[in-house]
Amino acid sequence: MAFFGRIFSMNTSRVPACAAVFAALAIAASQLSAGQLRLVSPAEGEAVSALTEIQRHFLSLPREERTAWMADPGRRQELRHKPLPTILRWEDQARGSGARRSYCVEVRREPDGLPVFLDTTIGDSVEVRNLEIARTWRWTVRAMEGGRIVDEAAGTFSTEDRAPRVIEAGAVPNMRDIGGRIGLGGRRIRQGLVFRTAGLNSNAKVSPYYPDDSGVMAASAAFDDLGLALERRLESVKALKGAPEKVRPLDFPISPKWTVFYIDRGQFVTNSIDALASLGTEIPEFFLGARGAAIEADKNGCVVLGKPADRVAHAVLMQVVESAEDGWATVGCGADWYWTLRVGGVPVADFTAGNPGVPSADSQPLVVPVRKGANLVVATVCSGSGGWSWHMRPAPAEPIAKIVEKSVHAAETAIGMHKIFKAGLIPGTCRVGDANGHLLRDTLAIRTDIDLRSDRECAGMEGSPLGPGVEWIQVSSAAYAGMQSDTGRASFAKVFRVFLDKSNYPIDFHCIAGRDRTGAVAMIVEALLGVDEDEMRKDWEATVFQDGDLKFRTDRLYEKLVSGFDKWPGETINERVEAYVLSLGFTAADIGFLRGWLLEPVAE
Repeated sequence: MAFFGRIFSMNTSRVPACAAVFAALAIAASQLSAGQLRLVSPAEGEAVSALTEIQRHFLSLPREERTAWMADPGRRQELRHKPLPTILRWEDQARGSGARRSYCVEVRREPDGLPVFLDTTIGDSVEVRNLEIARTWRWTVRAMEGGRIVDEAAGTFSTEDRAPRVIEAGAVPNMRDIGGRIGLGGRRIRQGLVFRTAGLNSNAKVSPYYPDDSGVMAASAAFDDLGLALERRLESVKALKGAPEKVRPLDFPISPKWTVFYIDRGQFVTNSIDALASLGTEIPEFFLGARGAAIEADKNGCVVLGKPADRVAHAVLMQVVESAEDGWATVGCGADWYWTLRVGGVPVADFTAGNPGVPSADSQPLVVPVRKGANLVVATVCSGSGGWSWHMRPAPAEPIAKIVEKSVHAAETAIGMHKIFKAGLIPGTCRVGDANGHLLRDTLAIRTDIDLRSDRECAGMEGSPLGPGVEWIQVSSAAYAGMQSDTGRASFAKVFRVFLDKSNYPIDFHCIAGRDRTGAVAMIVEALLGVDEDEMRKDWEATVFQDGDLKFRTDRLYEKLVSGFDKWPGETINERVEAYVLSLGFTAADIGFLRGWLLEPVAE
């Protein structure tokens, strides 16, 4: 069965395509009576939930107790868990008689009979994911033999009336439906129309080689020469790939003793390529204005460079290695997190897009060219967000053919990085694949992707990662007190206009983590729809169900966001948010439209 199950769209405009299948099954089974097939779980009328028991308990607590829970790192980690599937199980006594049966399972929403799931299996269970909350569902299992229905059993279950509706979306984390909560007049927010997620792709990476905020690589002869050297490097290792058995790795005694230069960012990004190209076979006393210092690796070849002050702390490490002859050596390298390597003036690898795998000397085995005599080994390392280290040692324990193959890939990666840096950006990696793409595009039928990230975070993007059928609207948004600034107000006004057009729905909005900027927009929309203040706070807190960042202090940040609206009139946060939106030039009719469209009708 597919990862997300075969869940059909909750958008009724997409139902007819599969409705005929359900109808045919119903007609074929209409003359059957109950037999040897029995439903096991969920029990008749049982309420199920995609939340864990701990998550449900947390949401039932008063605000003060939730705040204390969040302040405890250990307890907070207990809340992290992917959304749970609903597991449908049954028993068939006919199996004991040797009958060869398959089973067709369907789920319909009550009372409208909307079909949402259809799957076949030879087992005795299926998983159904991402159902709406606070609904009743009718499920039917039909036993099949030779293409005929020979038995069936049906029952009902419900999904718990507890928000949020959390959604399992694979590599796109922190997804949930704004719908399901109770708003004005006790009316429930419609589900399946507005979703919040983390980014649908990663942020564009800022290259350590950027000379300034423009993102344009400074033209230089050394930069062009580097491109030619990388091409030659690729040709040489490709030649080895054709005959790896001819490679006789030389003794290349990497020492634990290095000389390190800690380089000012401005110096590094502006002058490093020219300076690296000018190095000879000796370690200089100064490099790019920094004096060299002795530093030593541990027994695993790891050099800890210190705690990074920020994400663009730069270090250049050097040592001289003597070789008895010309030839090839094998080494293992890695870093935390962005790095390049030169041996004897030859560019060997460029991973300024990020270290491949876990930082260690086993991350990237390489075959490198060496010259008889002194070879200057030079590694540049740009810090990661949480660590800063360099790893290198000789002779990885891998077959030479595999090392050569990985060296070809490293050379190709280096050429790709050179071209990207020349263009001035490293585009973000897409998080949408076949399975979650089907969920987001087809099952949830998202039409509009509101991207709250900045131009730099979205560098290189030309549309939504969901594809050309989804409109991508990028609005560089603010959060917290920034919502009250001129730019923050203007940004939210652009976002809100998207919500005032029915043709844009279903909508997904997100920043990168799906918590700060996304949380600010979610809170405003929920406040306008009349959601209780504590329920809005719970939606903010629910981010930690799929986000492990302990620096995200939900209580402090939520208060910071809410207090920004204190300047507007009103006794409740809902009234103050409404005054804020009206101050942006919107009307009471605009807010009325939002409520009329997103709140379920009053029950008759």
